[in-house]
Amino acid sequence: MSLNFSRTDFLVGNTPLSIASGNFNDDINQDLVVVNFESNDISVLLGDGTGDFSNRTDIAVGEAPTFVAVGDVNNDGILDLAVANNIDNNVSILLGDGVGNFSSPTNFSVGNSPVPLTIGDFNNDGNLDIAVVNFEGDDVSVLLGNGTGNFSLNPDNFVVGDGPFAVVTGLFDDDDFLDLAVANAFSDDVSILLGDGIGNFGSPNNFVVGDRPDALAVGDFNSDGELDLAVGNADDNDVSILFGDGLGSFGNRTDFPVGLLPPSIAVGDLNDDGNEDLAVANFFSNDVSLLLGDGLGNFSFPRNIDVGDAARAVVIGDFNNDNREDLAVANFNSDNISVLVATPEPNAIFGFILLGLLGIATKWSKLR
Repeated sequence: MSLNFSRTDFLVGNTPLSIASGNFNDDINQDLVVVNFESNDISVLLGDGTGDFSNRTDIAVGEAPTFVAVGDVNNDGILDLAVANNIDNNVSILLGDGVGNFSSPTNFSVGNSPVPLTIGDFNNDGNLDIAVVNFEGDDVSVLLGNGTGNFSLNPDNFVVGDGPFAVVTGLFDDDDFLDLAVANAFSDDVSILLGDGIGNFGSPNNFVVGDRPDALAVGDFNSDGELDLAVGNADDNDVSILFGDGLGSFGNRTDFPVGLLPPSIAVGDLNDDGNEDLAVANFFSNDVSLLLGDGLGNFSFPRNIDVGDAARAVVIGDFNNDNREDLAVANFNSDNISVLVATPEPNAIFGFILLGLLGIATKWSKLR
């Protein structure tokens, strides 16, 4: 499968920091939402299924928003948004209407200096909850949802490492209760917090990674049925892979080089071989590193693709409905996003043309 991409840039707000995808207007096409740190808003861009996106709609949220996650928090079958606001120390919930619009935000307090968040059902009541890492509080705030778009007013806080900067959720110990993994930028480790299924989490078990881990993603990279972690180490310019054992523990890391200062990782099958690959945004080298997985836990030497100025976040999705994975990257300094649509390799195109010509020649010989 091709790893060639055609790039188109789209303007958003000031200093985009986070990006997520979802179908916001129920037209089968993937849409995008971007958090704009300095303009205190989000930009919603509706996709047309060809890789093109509409002029953005900007919606005000809190002060210094840092991250957006997508989920149906009021159980109406329509995607909603959760946005972490760093200076306001809260999370904004914006309810979708199914035609691409979102409500004014309803805010819920969390800890000190929230950065990324993740959504999942942490107490097994069928309603989505939120876990947000608090950079200056060195903890995680868990907001339990009631299925109407409202969340607990007094979040439970769980201690992690020093300077938490990323969070993901997954079943790390195979007990059917969602757990949390948190990358701690200052203590250079990842904290694993095992959930009990009623909204509580145990004391952290910490695993050493590289220097200043800023990015975190989850996937099964060695095809053993257990979840693993990919950690972007900003000061080492690499990604650490930690293999999970299904009991909540992770083995020694293996490091793979990427570009300069990787703050975001996305997981998907980029070359359509059935194995999970990585797309890594690189802030200082203004590009995205593609690392192809072999299904055994190894990754290829990175292929780097240029994007805008200061690539801050990356998401994977099929934006032109051709059943191939595309990329969208939020560029912090150029106030835009780069949409990278996968295109066939020249050799593949030539092969299709050759097959067509052979078919024509065969038919002509039969006519003769």
